[in-house]
Amino acid sequence: MAILLLTRLQEHPRETYLATSGALVVGRIDCICADPAPAERWSWGMNLDIGALPFRRGGVEGSCAEAAAALNRAWSEWKAWAGLRDAEAPGP
Repeated sequence: MAILLLTRLQEHPRETYLATSGALVVGRIDCICADPAPAERWSWGMNLDIGALPFRRGGVEGSCAEAAAALNRAWSEWKAWAGLRDAEAPGP
């Protein structure tokens, strides 16, 4: 399991990103209000139904960077909950 890669979805009317790790779609970040700060709002969500219990997290943040950070924290929580850790980089 690696860090999340954010890919912008071009066909959406508002700025939207899919968060993936390898082939696994982990979550999504959406611009829900593009007004200048402090009115700008971004939603983030993670829904992983892997295993017996679904793991769902989500929220609203004031910027895309804050939403990405919150999604990354939830991703780290899920990896710990699932007993997973990031793979070590291969040695020289």
